Amino acid sequence: PVGLVDLCGALEIDPASDVRLLALLWRLGAKQPALILREEWAEGMAAIGCDSLEKLKAYAHISAVFHSPHAMDRRAFRDFFKFVFLFSREGTHRTIEKDIVAALLPIAIGDRSAHTASFLAFLETSSTTRVTLDQWCSFLEFSDTVAPDFEGYEEDGAWPLLLDEYVEQARADKAV
Repeated sequence: PVGLVDLCGALEIDPASDVRLLALLWRLGAKQPALILREEWAEGMAAIGCDSLEKLKAYAHISAVFHSPHAMDRRAFRDFFKFVFLFSREGTHRTIEKDIVAALLPIAIGDRSAHTASFLAFLETSSTTRVTLDQWCSFLEFSDTVAPDFEGYEEDGAWPLLLDEYVEQARADKAV
């Protein structure tokens, strides 16, 4: 983690709020949170055409444009979004804590979802303590297909229970 913090400093990236760190780790092929193995670093740097810190810094700043969620095509963004979840798991856990979701989701999805703020408010009060990969990826699909007023949401659809509960709570809140 210290090495990544130093790298972020050199690249002028805020690791707590800048999607470019996650995008860079994705492009480098990192597999473990807060750690890039030597082979991942070497292969990733070669893949993006960087052989020095100066080139990586230029890449990181130029790539802000094409690492932007809106600049990626839908499939690439889905892959990136899934990576963020998988990369953020601790050890062999198959889920991530909702506090981590609350920190990561706005960074990972950016303004691509009109549901982010209300979903995170729901999650904060929910009895759910951990989020699964299916729930994480389904939130992206939900955001792509369901309007802010929930037009397009089908109650008998195949959404995870967490998203059904979110819609139910949001509708109840609007009815009050």
